[in-house]
Parts: sequence; C-alpha cells; structure tokens
Amino acid sequence: MKSHLQQLKTDVVSACRILSQRNLVEGFGHVSARIPDSDLLLITPRISLALVTEAELLTLNMQGEVVQGSHPAPFEAPLHTAIMRLKPGVDAITRIHARVANIFSVTDRKLEPVHNHGSFFSGGVPLFQRPDLISTTKLAEEVAQVLSDKPAVLLRGNGQVTVGRTIAEAVMMAIYLEEAAEILYGALQIGTPIPLTTDESARRRIEALPPVDLERAWNFFKNRVDEK
Repeated sequence: MKSHLQQLKTDVVSACRILSQRNLVEGFGHVSARIPDSDLLLITPRISLALVTEAELLTLNMQGEVVQGSHPAPFEAPLHTAIMRLKPGVDAITRIHARVANIFSVTDRKLEPVHNHGSFFSGGVPLFQRPDLISTTKLAEEVAQVLSDKPAVLLRGNGQVTVGRTIAEAVMMAIYLEEAAEILYGALQIGTPIPLTTDESARRRIEALPPVDLERAWNFFKNRVDEK
C-alpha cells in the first residue's frame, strides 16, 4: 500500500494529466498540494504538466525554498506558498489557463453562475486586476486576499487559480470554472443569461458535489488519463 506522501504525489501527477487533457493548461501551469502535518508542500517544477513525473515533483517550504528536488521551481511559486500560508483550509491549488474563463478576465462582464456546476462561483468569480505574473510574495498575498473564501480567482489576462481541500476538489473547481464560463458565454450569444441566486447556488452546491460524487468524478477523470 502506498504511503500518504506517495499517494499525494500520484494524485498531483493525475491532476496534471487531467488538466492537460481538458486543455486547461498547455505547456504552462502548475499544481501544488500541502503535505499534511508539516509546513511543506509538493509542487510541480518548471516542466509541462503533460510531461511531469512523480520523481520530478519538488518539495517547498512556506518561504518558497526547495527542500527536495533538483528542477527549478515555477516562477509563480510564491502564489502557492502565500495561499497555503494565509488559508489553512486550502490544501491544493491549480494554476491554469482556461481559454473561455480568460475572456471574462479581460472584460467588464462578471463570470457568474447560470447552471448547477457553476453554483460554486456564487456571486461571481473575483478578479485580480493586475496582469503581472505572480512572482513576488506581495503580489501573491494580494491575490490571496482577492480570492478570499472563494474556490477560484481570475487573473486579468493571465489565467486562473482554483483551490480545494483536496487535489480532487481543486481540479474539479478548475473543470467547473471553465464549464461555467463556456455556458455563460454561450448564453450571452443568444439572450440574457439568468444567474443563479445566492439561495439557488447554495442548494445546488449541496447536490452538485457531495463527497461520493467528488470521488466519482475524480475516478472518472483519472480513468480517462490512465487509458492513454
């Protein structure tokens, strides 16, 4: 049986493959996961997520220093360490470049939920207004503040960040974020979208991804990449 750390590494690489297969990353992007009962995290190195292996994963401390691994850390590693430090309930992060969600980051149109899987983004996905790469602690802490208690934040013209209590949850938030953007974008082409209310979103979230269905979805997406 795999150790908890080994399973975490396997899940990080599964996340990389899923995000790549869904075209949520293309060459760039990164994934991280908190190592339980420590002040350390696993993170993908500066290697395409479609290609990274378990052996190439890095271990960072919360100051962003590599304590294990030989490859360069992502340029935006401060983004991961700042969110992990400031948000103890976050145990996994994806940094992605979803195309349709990115459209909403460069317009004044809020990305808000109009369907059940979008209910996690009730009130609209927050937007970090600066187009900079998040390469400093100061910028990273600003992103964390904009993220607040939401599962995702748009980075203006620069992709998105999703978070979760588990790797599976952070990945599903990435998938659902782009799905929410696609459906809202499509609705805008043919009429006036009808956003979910706060109450509707709250009810839908309970039904959309209970633990049994989170595991179901995670296993489905893992199986699809394992078949390749």
